[in-house]
Amino acid sequence: MFIFTNRERVVTLSLLILCALIPSASLAAVVELPEERVIASVIYDADEDRYLSPGMVTVIRLEERRGEQRTLPELLEDVPGLRVISLRGRHGYSVASVRGSTSAQVAVYVDGVLMNLHGEAAVDLSAISIDNIERIEVYRGFVPARFGAQAMGGVINIITRFPAEPQTSVSLGVGSFGRYRGVLSHTAALGDGRFFGSLGYETYDGNFRYWNDAGTPFNRENAYTARRRGNSFENTDILLRWENDDWRVRGSWVRRNRELALPAPGLDRPGVPQRPSALLDTRRADLSLGRSHTSGVVNWEWDVSYTAQNQRYDSRRGNALSAIGGMAVTNSKYNTSRIAASLSANMPLGERHFLEMRGGYSRERLNISGDMIYQYFGGVDRYDMTDWHFILQNTTALDAAGSFLFTPSLRWHQVDGEGHFTWQAALSKEFSQNWMIKATYGTYARAPNMFERYGDGAFILPAPGEMQWETGTQFDVGIMWNGTAAALGDARARASLSAFWRDTDNLIEFLMTSPRFARFDNIARAEVRGVELEAALDWERWSLSLHGTWMEGTNRTPDAGTARYYGMALPNRPTWSGGTRLTKRFNRGSMFAEYVYIGANYVDSLERVLFDARHTFNIGFHYDLSPATRLTVGVNDVFNSADSWRMRPDGYHGPVRMLWHPIEGRAVYMTLRMTF
Repeated sequence: MFIFTNRERVVTLSLLILCALIPSASLAAVVELPEERVIASVIYDADEDRYLSPGMVTVIRLEERRGEQRTLPELLEDVPGLRVISLRGRHGYSVASVRGSTSAQVAVYVDGVLMNLHGEAAVDLSAISIDNIERIEVYRGFVPARFGAQAMGGVINIITRFPAEPQTSVSLGVGSFGRYRGVLSHTAALGDGRFFGSLGYETYDGNFRYWNDAGTPFNRENAYTARRRGNSFENTDILLRWENDDWRVRGSWVRRNRELALPAPGLDRPGVPQRPSALLDTRRADLSLGRSHTSGVVNWEWDVSYTAQNQRYDSRRGNALSAIGGMAVTNSKYNTSRIAASLSANMPLGERHFLEMRGGYSRERLNISGDMIYQYFGGVDRYDMTDWHFILQNTTALDAAGSFLFTPSLRWHQVDGEGHFTWQAALSKEFSQNWMIKATYGTYARAPNMFERYGDGAFILPAPGEMQWETGTQFDVGIMWNGTAAALGDARARASLSAFWRDTDNLIEFLMTSPRFARFDNIARAEVRGVELEAALDWERWSLSLHGTWMEGTNRTPDAGTARYYGMALPNRPTWSGGTRLTKRFNRGSMFAEYVYIGANYVDSLERVLFDARHTFNIGFHYDLSPATRLTVGVNDVFNSADSWRMRPDGYHGPVRMLWHPIEGRAVYMTLRMTF
């Protein structure tokens, strides 16, 4: 446990303040720290991404990839150290794990608004549209002060586009499995600022053919070809933004009406009446207001936001009852509201120090209703959670050139009266314009959220007892290079290699308690270590990017009873993953080919069942019909590899069997984008 004693709090805070207040007279020379290296500024040059954080960061820019009909989870598979876990198919509920973390440990921001709610286990990435995203920043290890204290696994920071010139754009797309997507957006001058508005709609029926082992994989004669049903969704999203030099206002509304497909084994037999799938209707609205201003050398910024989310689960379709959730669970409603406020400031201290501070408060209320079986297991129908945090971070130049930086950070986080102090520190050394080394070390803590404590009202039960805060330690070291690779045809190149280690106590994991029910619980301890590689080469007409991760996640929970978890691999953490993308540019467009690999990984905590390793090839091209009109055509999973993915036993634990939720294979798409 990393709960500081009073003495430790005083000592740590004193050291940090002392570091921030070292008199400049004692330093050899005046050093001007470039502002963009220590402030959360908008940096578009890929060579400058390394200055966004004292730790490792990856930036995905979408301008050249717009129209490819990728989902946010699919885009994030290009980030080293990040694993996307999807349930119920390619477009189903999807969450992120960073460096072996649980999905709840990853904070997701969109235009500065925190998407994580205490009433959900994690952020469903599949519900975030990518049409208006300009870039995605993924922070691993060290979490900069501007992102609060909630993240302990990493941060996914999404910035939507905001064109500088007035324009209107229309995007129309079609694809396999009944996919249709339309987006209308408009940018205009309004008052002394700019306005951006966007309306998007998407529908998808998700029907496809697959091999069904009928739940009896030993009996091959019982298998048949089935058609996947109950796999559709319908999305509507609205985004409104207005900004000037001082003020910013943002509002968004999203509705995702999704069918929850039933587990496939034994279902979908032709000619046999089928149980219907359940419906999950989610509606979310976010409204935020912020202002930035300068007073002397101090830059101030404050934000207030309001979030309301309503989720309705309904398993009764006419006179038929779905099997999801088990008996006596036909509907539930989860209504969440949250109000949040934050205040931050940054200022130079002397010639070698840059101080950043942030404080935040939020209060979230969850109201639950319906005929939920969880009520018989000690659940509640209303819960309020109060969250406070404060962060103090200082960047100090340790040399006269300003190329050797030390960044300590002290964080305090309190949830419902229980508070924890954590800290982190980073060292970065820039040896030249080409080489840089970074190293970070620190502690972290996260409170269990309401979803983990009280379930979802369908098949996730309340925790068996009082849940503990997750706490732990992380360390990483990385080396970065950028410049011109003469041996590779004078390509503009950049590369990074990093190693990381994480140790977590009281890790909160998702556990199946029976075929019908699951719940979250602390599993005592887990350890993750790994290596990340990222590289890119750019010529006049060609570009090549690649990434790879080796990761080993191990359960360190002491054995109890007949369970033997110690030394077992953590589920859903593949040892190897990676990918590459090759692009060829021509006068009126470009063509690309990409490959994504996700290694085999365990389904369970006892190393009995493995998901197959997955190889996916995608191809496509962009063609400019005119300066204002672009056509994009492509094929995802060219070789239809998803059709052969299976669950495989490790040792003598059963036969090879189909996935519980089959995944769509080859998909063809076309997008037409027009700008006026």
